[in-house]
Amino acid sequence: MPQLPRRTFLRGLGVTLGLPFLNAMLPTCRAEAEVSQPPIRLGWIYFPNGMVRDDWTPTGEGRDFQFNRTNAPLARVRDDVLLISNLAHDKARPNGDGPGAHSRCGATYLTATQAKKTGGKDIYLGESIDQVAARHLGQRTRLPSLELGVEPSRKEGRCDSGYSCIYLSNISWRSPTQPSGVEIDPCRAFDRLFGASGSQGERFRQRSAARQSVLDFVAEDARSLRRRLGPTDRRKMEEYFESVRAVEQQIDRMAELPPIDLPASGVALKGELSGYRSTPSDVKSDGYVEHIRLMYDLMALAYQTDATRIITFMLANAQTNRAYVHLDIKSGHHQLTHSVGQEEELQKIDQFHVEEFARFVAKLKSIEEAGGTLLDNCLLTFGTAMGDGRKHDHSQLPCVVAGRGGGRVETGRHLNMKEETPMANLFVSTARQAGAPIQQFGDSTGRLAGFAVDEGQ
Repeated sequence: MPQLPRRTFLRGLGVTLGLPFLNAMLPTCRAEAEVSQPPIRLGWIYFPNGMVRDDWTPTGEGRDFQFNRTNAPLARVRDDVLLISNLAHDKARPNGDGPGAHSRCGATYLTATQAKKTGGKDIYLGESIDQVAARHLGQRTRLPSLELGVEPSRKEGRCDSGYSCIYLSNISWRSPTQPSGVEIDPCRAFDRLFGASGSQGERFRQRSAARQSVLDFVAEDARSLRRRLGPTDRRKMEEYFESVRAVEQQIDRMAELPPIDLPASGVALKGELSGYRSTPSDVKSDGYVEHIRLMYDLMALAYQTDATRIITFMLANAQTNRAYVHLDIKSGHHQLTHSVGQEEELQKIDQFHVEEFARFVAKLKSIEEAGGTLLDNCLLTFGTAMGDGRKHDHSQLPCVVAGRGGGRVETGRHLNMKEETPMANLFVSTARQAGAPIQQFGDSTGRLAGFAVDEGQ
């Protein structure tokens, strides 16, 4: 059969379903193969309130390294991750602006820029690295970028020692004055990935409300395509459809459950939590774990179908005081960072987030793509702009990059950088590996030495 275009869709009434990378999309000659490799997907996963540094910092360097207690769950994907030590975010420090470490942590993480300290509408920050990459790469996909989260954002008011609340709940910024916003509803995120636009969009919304599967709407198109595919591609299609249906079923299950009722962050700690509520009481779910896993699964579908190549995901807002009840922790997360002798509770929260990230990485590794795996063609950064949550500092930041970037990044290592290396250097390197030709970003001083095969040691 003729080569199948990479941008092939299955269509139905109000539905546009992208396809995974199939063998039928591979070019027939070597010259075409060199320009038809799977694209590099970029992702940034943000976790709040820093980590307990003593339980995070790995020992050894290069391939001869040992995981610590908190990052031990990454052992299952050791050969697919790169641990990076001694990165820093100087612009998350006060630099004359006084208290407000959490607001600056969220604001600075992907912008590497000092946030204007204001509680009014005159917010000012900088464009984030995901949006820089989207400007260069986003026109090639259905969605230029996708911004996900699990806690609602607050668009007005003063939080965290006089900073606008908007800094706490946005890591993606389209411009210095325009945050990208965060989608916390899995159903709406799913609709963005697979819903048609224009007049067909209303039909899709009706389908969604009636909980009809998108697979039913594209069944005829799918049957026609199957007849043109070989056995390996037919198997890939079946596995992909199973993943889509599994996500739909999870969304339906969440819709049937009552809203969760978690403790609010109403405890004022030195004025930092004034008026700020971080628990997502309006999200229908049977728990936080299911919510973040569903968002991770949506990320996998988005990457697999090339709906977008650029995703950010906030596991919680920057000053969340969520109580991790599934870990039998009843005190709020932020409150714990200000308490003495609570290292064990904090470490359990840290390790939980690492375990879920490792699960996501393993899922991407299980998805075949062009002779390798989907993970092979990703660069996913798991990190934050706060080092030790108890100290509220911004150096020695915990950071992991998963995926090989199409073979350009050597994983299975611990990269121990010089102290105070700007995290923005990593952002320059990851964006360049995906094809965004940037030389400088934020407070970067160059590329991250030793990160990619063409960037030295």
